[in-house]
Amino acid sequence: MYKKILGCLLGAAAGDAMGAATETRTRQQIEETFGGYVTEFLTPPGDTFARGSRAGQVTDDFSVAYVTLQEILKSKKVDEETAIAGLLKWAAVPEYFDRFAGPTTRAMVKELQGQKPEVDVFVPVNENSKATNGGAMKAAPIALLAKGDINQAIEKAVTVCRVTHNNNIALAGAAAVAAATAAAMKEGADLYDVVKASLYGAVKGDQMGREQGATLAGASMEARIRWAVSVAMTQESLDEAIDELADYIGSGLMAVEAVPAAIGLCVAAGGNTVDAICAAVNIGNDTDTVATMVGGILGALNGVDSMPESYMEIIERENNFDLKSLAEEIMEF
Repeated sequence: MYKKILGCLLGAAAGDAMGAATETRTRQQIEETFGGYVTEFLTPPGDTFARGSRAGQVTDDFSVAYVTLQEILKSKKVDEETAIAGLLKWAAVPEYFDRFAGPTTRAMVKELQGQKPEVDVFVPVNENSKATNGGAMKAAPIALLAKGDINQAIEKAVTVCRVTHNNNIALAGAAAVAAATAAAMKEGADLYDVVKASLYGAVKGDQMGREQGATLAGASMEARIRWAVSVAMTQESLDEAIDELADYIGSGLMAVEAVPAAIGLCVAAGGNTVDAICAAVNIGNDTDTVATMVGGILGALNGVDSMPESYMEIIERENNFDLKSLAEEIMEF
């Protein structure tokens, strides 16, 4: 199980770091900017959120999960208090929060810090713009704490993610990723198990979100994942699947785009970790988030040996991470 845990951590971090350079661009713009299909860590251009970062540095997608995991392992519990402590510890690092925090996370951090809006703001009956992917992006590493128990993975991911994304759609996405990761952790698991678990998680997360948080208007996460898988399975090549997923599913900030796209790319790549990460990096739009989820899920399924050794060297060096020690601590949790 250690190799699966380490694989999830490395896959998520690598996906984030590689996708940082291509984020917000279209597929065509990625090819034009980088001279073709991106398959390595590159220095983010000056017109991206990660401008100023070195090749191999992560953004918020993995860093918030990394810091939150450290806080959970230190306190030896997964609860709202610990999740908030981890979030605020992460937010205290300007390199992470000031540059990368998404709109939903940024607003909640400011609220937790006691900051109030400068003026009264109209709040509609449903704040549908909060159905973003900031919960799902950190779900795979958090799910590792459940050691392959799908329901426990969902519970833990929802506990952590509802601090910032407490609504049915965002939590459906987080639970889908968590469940897929937990299924991937089991010995003998295959891609079918991962997809099946993601659908189960989407339903459970939606239910939990409706019970514990806000019910927002939006598409069904489960239905969107089914559609993404269908799109992925009916294409003749991975390249065609990337195009079709980008056009029909999308890969943007909203959870109902990014999460289904991630599951669809896992299927389109036949479960190959590196191929799927690179596909996510090149699909366009919120590439670092989609690649983080893809890398976390398939890293757990296939283990750390499914990625080049250079990934570990670059990620740990450029981010001052110790993924191996973190994986060992998770094993002991």
